[in-house]
Amino acid sequence: MAQPSRIDAVRAVMRERNLDALLVTNRDNVGWLSGFTGSSGFVVVTGDRAIFATDSRYTEQAKTQCPGFDLTKLATSAPEEVTTLLADLKAANIGFEADHLTVRMHEVYRAALPPQIAFTPTTGIVDTLRLVKDAGEIRLIEEAVALADRTFDHILPSLAPGAVERDIMLEMEWFMRKKGADVAFDTIVASGPRSALPHGRAADRVLQTGDFVTLDFGARLQGYCSDITRTVVLGEPTAEQRKVYGTVLAALEKALVAVRPGASGKDVDAIARDYINEAGYGDYFGHGLGHSLGRAVHDGPGFSVRSELTLAEGMVLTLEPGIYIPGWGGVRIEHDIVVENNGTRILDISPIDLIAR
Repeated sequence: MAQPSRIDAVRAVMRERNLDALLVTNRDNVGWLSGFTGSSGFVVVTGDRAIFATDSRYTEQAKTQCPGFDLTKLATSAPEEVTTLLADLKAANIGFEADHLTVRMHEVYRAALPPQIAFTPTTGIVDTLRLVKDAGEIRLIEEAVALADRTFDHILPSLAPGAVERDIMLEMEWFMRKKGADVAFDTIVASGPRSALPHGRAADRVLQTGDFVTLDFGARLQGYCSDITRTVVLGEPTAEQRKVYGTVLAALEKALVAVRPGASGKDVDAIARDYINEAGYGDYFGHGLGHSLGRAVHDGPGFSVRSELTLAEGMVLTLEPGIYIPGWGGVRIEHDIVVENNGTRILDISPIDLIAR
């Protein structure tokens, strides 16, 4: 169910930017504002109206999910239909989500709107408001994380020489779906030398003794996502495997200590990155330390060398340092965390110490 406070927050930003109306097209932003869970719908916010528009496929659903909105039934969800609605508002300056509207769709909207109406690109209005989660959102993320933990417990006994990456992936995704969830993203299962691929999709490779096996997975449950990564080793780990794993784990723990309201995403990233660099593995950690988490897996900015994010209480993010050595293998360990007034709280409980199977 939509919350009036969210619409009010959007209106406050609209006033700052001199917008008479805002067209919201991004699916996650639409859902956050309206409560709608379907795949095609639009929100239009004005100074005194909150409009939800969709076609006949979803009008009955919208009546249930979008209380408090003026419901508009579109003949189709084509841009021409939406621009008719916008033109009828008599608004002088209508904002649109520049990050979520293609050039082609912008051309269609612009051509269909009367020339006297300004159609203004905007960025970060709803997306920025979504960065801080309320208690209800955090509870839903906790439930999605708990399912990810159960999935790891379920699959751990299957990680053994002779197993196939693709079979492991399918079992993990089937387990989450049986529990009422969707998968938050394509499950990553990467073993042996393939564990050096940060986003290595499951293949037909057969697991072997001595392999690192990296599992990166998450559930989307009731509209909110989890995203955790664990790396295990098959058999007795070598000294180098212990060193690499220990370096990633220490980098994660050092970054956790630095997470608190007011901290800089860039500074937290640097703590983990500098530690990995000092250990001699700096060339093998190329991605950001983490990202915001919520209705989308990548729900906004997070920790990176270019991050401009300042942490605030209620933000939910991932922390996921890694080391990836081509031809040898890699390690990533990932927590889902919520920023609280006294620091951070880890949401996942799956073990992070090196597991040897």
